[in-house]
Amino acid sequence: MSSHNNAGSVIRVAVVNESGFICEGLCRVLERFEQVQVVASVRCPHQLDVITRTQPVDVALIDAQFPSQAGFEVTRRLRESGLSTRVVIISVNPSLAEVERVLQAGAHGFLLREAGVDELEVALHAAAKGEVFLCPTILQRLFGHKPTDMLWQREGDTPGAEQDRAALHDILEKALRSGILRQEQ
Repeated sequence: MSSHNNAGSVIRVAVVNESGFICEGLCRVLERFEQVQVVASVRCPHQLDVITRTQPVDVALIDAQFPSQAGFEVTRRLRESGLSTRVVIISVNPSLAEVERVLQAGAHGFLLREAGVDELEVALHAAAKGEVFLCPTILQRLFGHKPTDMLWQREGDTPGAEQDRAALHDILEKALRSGILRQEQ
């Protein structure tokens, strides 16, 4: 099992993206981050199973646009396996159902591809600490300004955890109504 880092430790990241040049670009960006080390780069989510069994991976950065939606399945399997690898999903044009499915599958982060490099770094650090990160770009579109520290605890349900989930659901519903997210057909 991967053991999660204390403050100051390196976050070991596996990048999963079907596009070779996007995968390579993400790896180059991640390598510039302090305390982040890319330990694997693969083009198929199913290859992540082998990687996480053979080396420690703290966070898997997975593209949600695979035709088979295999990223969701891998996220669910990682959660059920008992491994402590956390998942951050990236997506181009998410639907409400996609965002909900990602979080229900056990992901600790959700980013739009248009998100900035700073948001990516924050999402990786939040996931490594077990916090849930929702892309501020979505929240910025919703509220017209950039909120700070939109993080929620996942495990160890705090007294406000149910309220946090309800608030997230309300935010996602507002995003759907305002056209930021799309309803799956």
